[in-house]
Amino acid sequence: MGLSILQPYALDIALFSGILAIICLVIASVALSRSARLKRKFNRLKEVTSAADLERVFEETKDAVRKLEMKLREAEEHLRIVEEALQSKVSTPAILRYNAFAEVGSDLSYSVALIDGKGDGVVITSIYGREDSVTYGKPVQGGDSPYMLTEEERAVIEEALRGAPRRRTTAQIS
Repeated sequence: MGLSILQPYALDIALFSGILAIICLVIASVALSRSARLKRKFNRLKEVTSAADLERVFEETKDAVRKLEMKLREAEEHLRIVEEALQSKVSTPAILRYNAFAEVGSDLSYSVALIDGKGDGVVITSIYGREDSVTYGKPVQGGDSPYMLTEEERAVIEEALRGAPRRRTTAQIS
């Protein structure tokens, strides 16, 4: 008699049991995936099995940091040396073309400044004329020369010191 009461509900009970089994299956698969993830994390930490291992890992890390700091100091010193060396190298040569004489067409005369970061170097000038051409150089120290400089030579030295290319030419020399 006890089971006959449930007989009309047998289909509902079977359906409910099936849904419950599916829910249990989903919960079990989620639990298995979390368990696998924890196992992977555990395997990564498995190398460190005791406090002694933690101390070893800490010491190795400190040694690695010390080595990196030493390499950084060496790189900084090397950079300082290179920057000092660059100060004595020509950084931006400058050229100025101009027409030195009225009877000679085009801008065939020129002045070139080869100056380092300290303002030392040379200015080379070539004056072109119909009959002859003359090229000479003047030393530059601290942005000036012990020799008298022409307007064009001063202009090209200033340009080289600024490091900006000059795009214009000057008028002829009087």
